[in-house]
Parts: sequence; structure tokens; C-alpha cells
Amino acid sequence: MSDTLVNKVGDKTLDVVLVGCGMPKRGMGWYHLTQLLEMENANVIGMVEPFFLNPTLCPTPPAAFTELVTQLEAAACGGVVCTDSVSKLATFEEKDTMCLIAGRTNDNPKLFKECVDQGAKVIYLEKPGAPTVAELQEMSDLAESKGVKVYLGYNKNVTPYVQKALALQKENAGSSITFCHNNSYATNELNECFTRNREGMLKNMAIHELALLVSFFGVTVDTVKDFNLNTHTLFTEKLSVWVPGTVVPNDEYISDFSRIGFSVTTKDSDNSVSVMADRCGGNVSFASVKNADGVEIEKFNFPDEETLKKVEKQCEEDPEMMPYFFVQSDDYSTLKNLVVDSALSGEPAQSVATIQIAIEALKLAEYFTEEAGRVLDAM
Repeated sequence: MSDTLVNKVGDKTLDVVLVGCGMPKRGMGWYHLTQLLEMENANVIGMVEPFFLNPTLCPTPPAAFTELVTQLEAAACGGVVCTDSVSKLATFEEKDTMCLIAGRTNDNPKLFKECVDQGAKVIYLEKPGAPTVAELQEMSDLAESKGVKVYLGYNKNVTPYVQKALALQKENAGSSITFCHNNSYATNELNECFTRNREGMLKNMAIHELALLVSFFGVTVDTVKDFNLNTHTLFTEKLSVWVPGTVVPNDEYISDFSRIGFSVTTKDSDNSVSVMADRCGGNVSFASVKNADGVEIEKFNFPDEETLKKVEKQCEEDPEMMPYFFVQSDDYSTLKNLVVDSALSGEPAQSVATIQIAIEALKLAEYFTEEAGRVLDAM
């Protein structure tokens, strides 16, 4: 983030409000904010943080967050308004405004309605958008009734390694793709991870891959012919972990997948597409293309070796930063620029997932979670 923040005004910029900041170097909202502040086509006018800026919920915010607020409010040309609720901002009447919502999934429906009521014309919603399909559909209906465009932050729809794998698969008849999504949590961090992402693995981490299945393979609940779970513990593991902060006799536990692997075949194709996701798999994800005989043609790593070296150096220099911010930085930036440019031009944001794609991906997440649970329970 720049040491000196300046509001950017004019016809070539879009006013933006960041909703759900979280902690510096930890929260996805915070990372979006740092990029928005650097974008020439975006003018950040507000930052909403429902927890840290609410004195009842958080009487003493962490020093790092307080320092961030001080920087934002001191920005040149009027500063950035920082508050705990969208409703406390001035209505977005003078200029079209985009709200980027990066709150906890359970809070998103409420935050979404507040943004629409306040007059937002564009909403960039972090995945999966809502806890349930029904809630996301209600949000879609509300947006449509108010003429609000809604996009989801599925960065893998635009990432180069996915595009390369898709192109290679099209060139080779009968070939198939496996998408592997890894994160770098340590095993002893899974209780905090599960607690923060209570919607579950398939609605949180692996939802990116499910959006790819919807966007590029026509996979929906209605088109699925076969769902095959790889039950080997190297590929699929479900854990029950203690919820931090709870104590006996009121201690709580939460269950979720630490990793999962499965393949899907649709009714109109004999070719399958496979997904693997591992919370503790490291920093490198990949897309592997295999021919009709199951022999790998090529594997596209993300990040590649050059980028990985760069990321490793960045992690060494700033160990407090979540590593995946460094890994996916370019994709996050590309998505936001596509959406902001779309809002300024009035044209659709190409390759960016719409809320309808998000609804279908969330339907898959619910269906696959149920099916995976059924298979494991039967073992």
C-alpha cells in the first residue's frame, strides 16, 4: 500500500466501497483494498468493517487495523470513510458505485442487501456469495429488480494456467483435465481454518474449481451422470476439530474435509473432469491434461517455477502475509480491473463469473458435499 493515499476523481474512475476488510495481511478484503488503492481506474471512497470498527463487538481493535484506518482517513482529497456499516455511508447517488463484498459468507446476504439499498450499481462478491443456494438466488432476484450487475471473485476463470489447460484439452479429442487446488495451512491451523470457513471445503476452497466445471464443462446438478469420490485417505479426508475459544463443558467441534478428490461425468459426454483440493497441500496448484489412454500430455503448475521462487522470496521477506495473496495477486488484479472497466464502459465483464454461474457452482457444492458424505458414511 502506498505511503501516501490520494482519492482519484473523474469520469475515468469508478467509486468503490470495500465491505469486509478483516485483518491486514490476513483478510481477503484487506488484500483487495490494497490493490484497489493502486488501481488508476478505481477511487476508494469507503471501507466498511463490521467487526473491528464496531466498538461493542471489538472494544480494542488490533494495532495493525487501527493504523490502517488512520492511513485511510488521512488520505488526500477527502480521505476514505471508515465505518462498521454500509448504511452509515452517504447514499451512492452522485456517481455510479461498486461495492466489493469480502465479508464472512454467513454475513454476505445482509451486506449485499445493504449495498443494494444504498444505491450500488455494481457488486463484486467474494465466493461463494452466500451460505445457501436459496439465499444466493434471493440476492440475484433483488439485484435484477434494481438493475444491479453482480460478479463473483472466481479468479481461476481468468488465470493463465487454467486457460492453457483448457486450450490443450480442446486440441486433443478424448482428453480429460484434473484441477488440483492446494493451500498451505499447517495441520495445527485447520481448526482455525475450519472455524473461519464454516461453509465447508466445497463451498469455500474448492468452489473455484466448481465454477470452472460450470463455466467451461457445462456441469450442473441437472447434467451430472456420475460423481466418483476417491476414498483413499491420500485424496479424501474428513476431520472433526475443536473450535478455538470453546471450553469444557461447552466445547465445540466442527467437521469438514481437509482434502477431497473426485471426478464427474456429464450426461452428454463420456469424458470426465476431476477435482482435487488439499488445505495442507502447499503453495502449488495445477491443471493436468491426460489423453484418452490416461497418459499425461502436460501439467500446468500454478505458480510456475519462476513465480514460485518469487513467491518464496516474498514469503521470507513478509512471513506474516498469507502466501496465497502473493501467489494469486495477478489474478485478483485482473478480475477487479475487468469488472471496473466493465462498469465504466457499460459492457459485460468478459470471462468473469456472473451470479448465475455462482448459483450453479453453489448447487454443485451442496450436491457433492451430500454425495461425498453418503459415500464415506457407507464405508
